[in-house]
Amino acid sequence: MAEYQEVYIEGPQQEHVSGRSVLCASVAGMAIGGPLLGMSGFSFIASVALLLITSPLLLLFSPLLFCAALLLVGALAGFSAAATIAMAGVSTLGWVFRELRAGRGDHVGSTFGERLAESGERLKKLGEGWAAHLHQMTPGIEFEMS
Repeated sequence: MAEYQEVYIEGPQQEHVSGRSVLCASVAGMAIGGPLLGMSGFSFIASVALLLITSPLLLLFSPLLFCAALLLVGALAGFSAAATIAMAGVSTLGWVFRELRAGRGDHVGSTFGERLAESGERLKKLGEGWAAHLHQMTPGIEFEMS
């Protein structure tokens, strides 16, 4: 007789649910949730057991692992410094080629060697201007201008 009882759910809309559908939903929830709860408990117990087993090994090999981590960090720092220097070199080459290309229109009848030499002189003067600017910005450091 209990299976024919009616259950009323309070909310924005009052719904009429039979006791049989509540019982079926509870059984289905336990059938799905029970094994999931059991598997999560088993994975927790297995993780704790593995931690207890491996913690002496971790303590024993910690100096070696620390040195390996330092080596990895040093290698990553070296690669990042190399990439930064490479990007600076590529941007400097691009700047030089832009400056060489900018001076082409001034020399209509001259050869490539003459244009290159004159562009080099222009770049040297521009570099001396930068060196003078840097010398003013950092008064304690001496720059060699050749």
